[in-house]
Amino acid sequence: MKNNEVLFCREAVVNRFSETTAYNILHPSNAIKGQDAAFLSSLFVDINLTEITQQKTIFFLSSLETLYNLPLQTHIHTVTFLNATELSEVHLDELSEFRLQGYQLGIINPSPDTLHDGLLDIFSYALLTLDNLTIDDVIVRVKHPLIASKKLWVNKIENMEQFTQLKEKIPNGQFSGSFISKVTPVKGKRILAYKAILIDLLVALNDRESSPRVLAGYIERDPTLTYRIIKLTHKALYHSQFNVSNAQRAIEIIGVRDLIKWVGLVMLSSVLGKPDCLFSMAVSRACFCQSLSAVLFPNLEGAFLVGLFSYLPSFFDEELPILLKDLPLDENIKVALLEYKGNLGGILKIVEAYESGRWENIPFDQLASKDISKQSLKNLYVKSLKDAREMETL
Repeated sequence: MKNNEVLFCREAVVNRFSETTAYNILHPSNAIKGQDAAFLSSLFVDINLTEITQQKTIFFLSSLETLYNLPLQTHIHTVTFLNATELSEVHLDELSEFRLQGYQLGIINPSPDTLHDGLLDIFSYALLTLDNLTIDDVIVRVKHPLIASKKLWVNKIENMEQFTQLKEKIPNGQFSGSFISKVTPVKGKRILAYKAILIDLLVALNDRESSPRVLAGYIERDPTLTYRIIKLTHKALYHSQFNVSNAQRAIEIIGVRDLIKWVGLVMLSSVLGKPDCLFSMAVSRACFCQSLSAVLFPNLEGAFLVGLFSYLPSFFDEELPILLKDLPLDENIKVALLEYKGNLGGILKIVEAYESGRWENIPFDQLASKDISKQSLKNLYVKSLKDAREMETL
């Protein structure tokens, strides 16, 4: 495997307030064996990690062998985590040397009872993973003075109940896992007014005789939405040289088809009480779906909405079939979202597999027939992160 074909993705790490504090860089576990320098050069030199991690701390799970090939990052804060089971007193001197050189080090699942105190002192961070430890194990370990003195990160958190329990016990900790996008059922939760506006817009768009003036009438029902749609016209994407003062003119500049995309973005960005990284995850998935669709099926429409709306359950804490029930979406979009069928469904399946690091589920042989290599797919992923960051300023 060529070094530029090594895949990676990022996973958000949040604090107790669900604010993004760092990104964990995921990569295939066997990707760096025998080609450490090439892979690390591709990851830390060829790719602008500062840009795609928005200058936040980077967490990188590695091995002692790989650490020798890891370039010292002076412009970004990188913490390299090593597995406690691979370490012993014989590594004390070399790890001390790495720390003196400026490397930030973390230790994975440390057990104070089995590790030398001097060895633990070298590490600034400690990572505890719920795929190897129980919640009770984690709580016991973080009470130990040698662990409590570290900056703590708990990974593999599966649900909000676990997150709630852990953040109470580790108020200064950092947390990551699938809990960020899991649905948390809430009875009687209020659905935003934007959903009603979105439904009316979709109905109007299905009527080919609907004019920008008619569509503007729906937009102007909400002053905040009107302001944000008008604000869009000043983005470089639309090259507008005029001062736009009303929704109708804004729609004429943006275009009717793009309007639904932006209303959907505004709708999700207005949901309160969710981790700030959730909106970023939804937008980057939408961008990834759109970019992949443009290469695979240039004339196919709806990929952006498929990616964006796949996150509706995470925002509204309701199952997708219920949320889509009232939305007059194109049937191709609905079957893609509900059954992963059709070309749009295939795109969504690939994108979700890539984002979660389940690269073995991606049909690379089929993609190769469309001239999409692993490097090409990785480049589309990186592009989606950059495109999403631009859109998030809406």
